[in-house]
Amino acid sequence: MFRSMIDLLEKTVDRGLLLGADYVDVRSESYEGFAVRIRKGVLDTAATSMTEGVGVRVLADGSWGFSFTEKISRDSLYRAVENAVKMAKASAPARAKPVKLADVKTVRDRCTADVKEKPADVSVEEKIELAFEVDRFLRAYNGVREDTVHYGDSIFRKIFVSSEGSEITIEGCRVSLAIYAVGGSPTSPSSAHELLGGVGGYELVRGDVSLKAAETVAERVLRLSEAGIPRGGVHTVVLDNELLGLIVHEAFGHTAEADMVISGSILTGKLGETVASELVTIVDDPGPIHANGWTPYDDEGVKARKVVIVDKGVLMEYMHNRETAALMNAEPAGNARAQSYGFPPLIRMRNTYMEPGDWKPEEIIEDTKEGFYLKGGVGGQADSNGEFMFSVQEAWRIEDGELKEPYRGVTVSGNAVDVLKSIDAVGRDLKISSPGTCGKGQLVPVDGGGPHIRCRLIVGGMR
Repeated sequence: MFRSMIDLLEKTVDRGLLLGADYVDVRSESYEGFAVRIRKGVLDTAATSMTEGVGVRVLADGSWGFSFTEKISRDSLYRAVENAVKMAKASAPARAKPVKLADVKTVRDRCTADVKEKPADVSVEEKIELAFEVDRFLRAYNGVREDTVHYGDSIFRKIFVSSEGSEITIEGCRVSLAIYAVGGSPTSPSSAHELLGGVGGYELVRGDVSLKAAETVAERVLRLSEAGIPRGGVHTVVLDNELLGLIVHEAFGHTAEADMVISGSILTGKLGETVASELVTIVDDPGPIHANGWTPYDDEGVKARKVVIVDKGVLMEYMHNRETAALMNAEPAGNARAQSYGFPPLIRMRNTYMEPGDWKPEEIIEDTKEGFYLKGGVGGQADSNGEFMFSVQEAWRIEDGELKEPYRGVTVSGNAVDVLKSIDAVGRDLKISSPGTCGKGQLVPVDGGGPHIRCRLIVGGMR
């Protein structure tokens, strides 16, 4: 069955070349998933899902064409490649410049994620009971008014075949456990969340790790239910791993994606310039193996490598697909990713983080005379100029190196480059533990983080 699929994809590639395409790639993808959601002690959703399809991309007359089908047959794939070629040739006259692709090595490889306990080998009943166990744990806390627990897993296989001779298979699984809770009064609620998971098996959520995450959520909710609102202004702050990862990804990482650079971002034309403190090194990494954005090869069949975006404060490189790499005379690094077979690949991050420094996290706080310790990002907004505003789960006032009273309803804002330039302490405690999805017209799995750091930014409060 597996070999027959590859043979069918190869014949589809050949068909595209016969129709006049200069380049063809075909991506077959299949997903088998399970999800369960518990709300306030009640089973809200439990469902399985199966999807399969093939995306066909061609380059003809210097222009792209794309089509996909969910019917896996020779006739369906041939129609898809015919439609893609027609689209490419029809759109070619409207292009200002013909598309050129950076050269890459032809690859034949098969990659398998590190999965110790396959979710398919775990019963549906056990998965549902895990979610209920976390729910009961949360509701046992007096003061937790509402909670939601969501477990999900997805087993996937990708097969990539190109007219350049590459043939790549990637197999793996993603598992996630999302925990949300609300406390406080209805007119002044407090909330918290934690998200576990990544590329791997059921072992990522089995055992004490899930209850420890639930404990973090519940205790944060109770602590914040009596917390006040901080005094706004520009402050010295210590950021935890998660909040730093959010800023690095959303406010800085997107501005280093080559398509954003070409259209105009804060990093356009700044290769070789200082954009951060010399303590700062930022990378976009296809690993580690369990990170949610694990990408051994991208959706153009490019072997993924680590992109050193910033090295000791200096902007070193952008993230590329093959088209922008050719345009900017750069080396492709495996940053072309698609949401699924139904989408053409775009330039996307994978696992983006700041590398560690020399400080112990507690030493950074002890060395801070006055400011805030900020923990956990919630989300917000950022633009191509690096301007951002994010909500923070939890804040503590720092006075003479000690944590004082907690605060809630906290926001942070500023300019990513200005914030990165203000960093004067970087911890040694690197954590890549923010599994999630990133939206850029398409959703793709990503991860990120970093160590604790100290910087200056604008702190505000929301009621």
